[in-house]
Amino acid sequence: MRQLLLLTALLAGLTHAAEYDAHTPEGMEAGEGRFQDIFSGKKAEIPIPQEQDFQFPEITQLKDWAPIKFHQEVKTNHYYLSLDSLTVGKDNIVRYVITVVPKAGGNKNTLFEGIDCKTNQYRTYAWGNADNGWTKNSKVTWKMLTKNQHNAWQGSLSEDFCKMGDPWPVETIRKDFTRDNKAGNCMGCRNQS
Repeated sequence: MRQLLLLTALLAGLTHAAEYDAHTPEGMEAGEGRFQDIFSGKKAEIPIPQEQDFQFPEITQLKDWAPIKFHQEVKTNHYYLSLDSLTVGKDNIVRYVITVVPKAGGNKNTLFEGIDCKTNQYRTYAWGNADNGWTKNSKVTWKMLTKNQHNAWQGSLSEDFCKMGDPWPVETIRKDFTRDNKAGNCMGCRNQS
C-alpha cells in the first residue's frame, strides 16, 4: 500500500513538472524550464541582467546601518545593511552596501552589490578599501541567489527587496526592513578617524 501511495505521489509530481515546463519563462527558450533540465541534464541559460548607469555610493556618507539576520549553521560574522545606500535603478536592479564584521574581531569587509529580482541573480560591484574608496570588481559575474548557506545573505535580502520578480520601492524596503538596533548602531561600520 505504501509503495502504491509513493508511486501515485511521484506520478502526480511528474505531471505537475510537465505542466510547469509547458510554460516558458520570459528570457528562456521552450524546453528550458527547471524540471526539464533536471530530467534531461540540459543546462538552462539564465539571461544576464541588462544594466544601466549607476553611481557608486560614498562609503564615508553611509550612516544608517541595520543588522541582517539569515540562517547559517555557523555564525562567525555580523552582517549590516546600509539603508542609506539602497537604490533601485531604472534597470530595476536593487543596489546596496553591506558590511561583514567578524565576531572575533579583525578587518571588516564592505561590499557594494546588486540584486536583479527578475532573474534571481546578484552581482558584487566592488569591495571597500582602506582609503574608504572602492576596489572595483573587474569581472561582470552574475550569480544565482542562494539561501541557507555560509555567507548567503543575498538570498535573504532578496526576500526583503523583491516581490514577484520586481523590486519594492526603496522607501518600502527601508520602512519594512527589520531592525533590532537603532540606526547607526553598527559598531564596525562607522568611520574610524
